[in-house]
Amino acid sequence: MTGITKSILTGSVAAAFLVTMAASPAHAATQTYHCFTTGAGGVATVQNWHVGESGKNIGVYLVVNDNKADGHHVRVRLVGKKIGGTPVNWQWRANYGGNGTDKSWNTHFLNTGMLMVGVQVARFEGDTLLNSCTDWPET
Repeated sequence: MTGITKSILTGSVAAAFLVTMAASPAHAATQTYHCFTTGAGGVATVQNWHVGESGKNIGVYLVVNDNKADGHHVRVRLVGKKIGGTPVNWQWRANYGGNGTDKSWNTHFLNTGMLMVGVQVARFEGDTLLNSCTDWPET
């Protein structure tokens, strides 16, 4: 386990990683996506979501960890694609707490024909994205 992985697997973050994906994304009720980039790691757990269930509020748990003492802040967001391929990017959630801090959010989105959802994690200087990663369902 790398130092980055160890630092993000603390407290409530560990719970998000313990969710398993036993079924394919089209059939999974709960999905967890995570990625790591220089200075940041994050998780999105999407609850009770099924492709084709439009009009339903879907629970989302987001976590982002700042793991580099570099003066930059980190952000996380849910990303998706609608049936037909239209990309959807939800708002960024920021952690300004500095190196070694986690920030989490319990939120939701209205399923309006989403085919897939995933997580994007990034490190920022002001509003300038420095580096990022994305985790999606395997197709």
